[in-house]
Amino acid sequence: MKYGLYRNFLAGLLLFGGAASFAIAGWDDPAAIAKGEELFARNCAVCHGVKAAGKPGVDWKKKLADGSFPPPPLNGTAHAWHHSPKLLDRIIAQGAKTYGDAYKGWMPGFEKKLDASDRLAILKYLHSLWPEEIRKRYDKHFKLEE
Repeated sequence: MKYGLYRNFLAGLLLFGGAASFAIAGWDDPAAIAKGEELFARNCAVCHGVKAAGKPGVDWKKKLADGSFPPPPLNGTAHAWHHSPKLLDRIIAQGAKTYGDAYKGWMPGFEKKLDASDRLAILKYLHSLWPEEIRKRYDKHFKLEE
């Protein structure tokens, strides 16, 4: 009897705990997307624009006077979706220094302000903004690594 209850308890954990973990691990996690939207608005929108659409009237492909490029839109209209989740996380954490001195960028790193779960939430939010076709191509090419 004692082992039967234990077995049922473990089966319940696997059944319900496993299902919850699976839902959290994917891109389509409404709570993480909402958290990411809020974090993006507080930390990223000032440079990357509202809803990650870029700054109105700024061509992100055209160099600025200092030789750097303006922050690109991250909503699927630029190139963020060309990069793996791992690289995007590193860019958020380390900023422009991710690419070394050869890259003329001025994005600050956020590793002291945003922990790994915060950065993942932002990535899930950005992924949710991309057009469906881009999301499908991205998901086929890259796996979400938590």
